[in-house]
Amino acid sequence: MISTFSTTNYVVGEGALKKLADYKGKKVALVMDAGIIGPLGLEQALYRDILEGAGVDYRVVCQVPSEPDMELLEEPIRVVRDYDPDVVVGVGGGASMDAAKALMVFLEHPDMTWEKAVSQDGVGPFSGRRTLVAVPTTSGTGSGTTICAVIKDAAHRKAMILSPHIRPSLAILDFSLVRSIPRKNVAYSGADALAHALEAAVSTAASPMVAAQGTAAATAILRSLKPSWDGDMEARVKMHVAATMAGSAIDNAITGMAHGMDGAGGDFGKPHGLMTGLILPYTILYLGPRPVYSDVARNIGLAGSDEELCRGLAAYIWKLYDEIEMPKTLREAGIPEGPYLERLPAYIERSLQDYNIILAPKDPTREELEALYRQMYYGI
Repeated sequence: MISTFSTTNYVVGEGALKKLADYKGKKVALVMDAGIIGPLGLEQALYRDILEGAGVDYRVVCQVPSEPDMELLEEPIRVVRDYDPDVVVGVGGGASMDAAKALMVFLEHPDMTWEKAVSQDGVGPFSGRRTLVAVPTTSGTGSGTTICAVIKDAAHRKAMILSPHIRPSLAILDFSLVRSIPRKNVAYSGADALAHALEAAVSTAASPMVAAQGTAAATAILRSLKPSWDGDMEARVKMHVAATMAGSAIDNAITGMAHGMDGAGGDFGKPHGLMTGLILPYTILYLGPRPVYSDVARNIGLAGSDEELCRGLAAYIWKLYDEIEMPKTLREAGIPEGPYLERLPAYIERSLQDYNIILAPKDPTREELEALYRQMYYGI
């Protein structure tokens, strides 16, 4: 099988944020994670020292408080169209980068609607006049590398803009920005990145390059997540790079069952990374054994048959979750039993139609999906 592998351009290293000073003479629209401006000192470090210091014409067009929804972005769409920037920059976690992608879509296509944006092939080519830049400050979503933007609809369910045109032209990985990530964010974003790496690598859409990159990223995450959670800066650097590698892997394949079975997160207000990371070990046990699982397990020091390596990998992940104070069941995560079980038939039907599951290396029946949903809630 002949395959292609595409990714964005990267500027990587301590102080890489200074790259934004290169846009002197351009109009720069900033889409900021509202929660990081103060803790990371970006009023001074980004606005004054870098942008104003270089004489860059910039405007903050949106501050994203959490996962973006369509209603939240209506006013920023009007603002960004009025400003008409040359460069759109998303700074923060996946929410701000996804919001920046959405604003770019509506900026480039004045007649765009949300219905069209989230439809198949709804986003056509861009003009080429503008540049989209991603500056991740968490190590999980990989949104700085992908052709996907997740936006919640009016019912607070995730909708996706999928288009090769929204992949950022540049991703800036500045290691100084990950010094002060809260422990919970480290845990949830790291678990999400682990799911990206393993799910892309075992997908039926995975090329040998995707499998190799996913395996390497998963190995690095499993080795680095706990010390990163403890605040070790070298580990945080490794996590930042590995999460980006994992994002590039899903961009060239797809995510998997953990992402296709996370509907309860939207219904019960749980973070995306918590959901996908929590679900991942159950799907590993269901899908395994797989060569990727065996390779990763051996890389972290496990031994045995492929079946033993698969079980050992899931057990290793659960032990890691204990160490980083991450729930291992949906019940531990605080999802109420009755409402969850009432929604189970709907979750199963949606899963059967989800491409994350259709392109997984095993074709689940309704009965198998129900068993998995119950395991995810009660544990094994």
